[in-house]
Amino acid sequence: MKQEERSQETRSRILAAAEQSFAEHGYDVTSVDTICHAAGVSKGAFYHHFPSKGSVFVALLNAWLAELDRQFAAAQTGGESVPRQVAAMAAGVNEIYHVAGTKWNILLEFWAKSKADPEVARSTVEMIRRYQGFFQQLLDRGVSEGSLRVENSNLAATLVLSAVLGLLLQGILDPEGQDWGALMQRVLSMLMESMSGGKP
Repeated sequence: MKQEERSQETRSRILAAAEQSFAEHGYDVTSVDTICHAAGVSKGAFYHHFPSKGSVFVALLNAWLAELDRQFAAAQTGGESVPRQVAAMAAGVNEIYHVAGTKWNILLEFWAKSKADPEVARSTVEMIRRYQGFFQQLLDRGVSEGSLRVENSNLAATLVLSAVLGLLLQGILDPEGQDWGALMQRVLSMLMESMSGGKP
């Protein structure tokens, strides 16, 4: 195995071990030593890839967002109207809901640590602002194509993002309370219908 491949494998093991430990035990309880032991790597190898425990946390967030971005990008490739694209995006989130399991607990840890860890806080704020901008651009495109009627796309994007984040939080805190992925689909469908004047 080439050195580059070994390095990537080591990084992947660190991320997998950190993800499992963060989900099961929380950010504060998980130490660098815990991650290294679970991953079967030395602390030197850990710090070669990540300068801090917080940076591993951020890397996990970015990996999850990359998967979400792939789902969103796939939803926009069929030439459908924006409301139909949002429906496809919601279906993608539903799929992620059902395969992620306890990994969603890490998202709650991100929000909690954002108040105390500047590195995590920056990444969380960047995430929120990025998706706010994404939804605003999407809604603006819906207005341009005539499928949506939105006077203030910034405010409407805030509403959409707040609904998504709120449902994610409820799903983390009460995972058995509802089929949260399916509920996400229904809520976003209702929002799109309210913004479209009944158009499909």
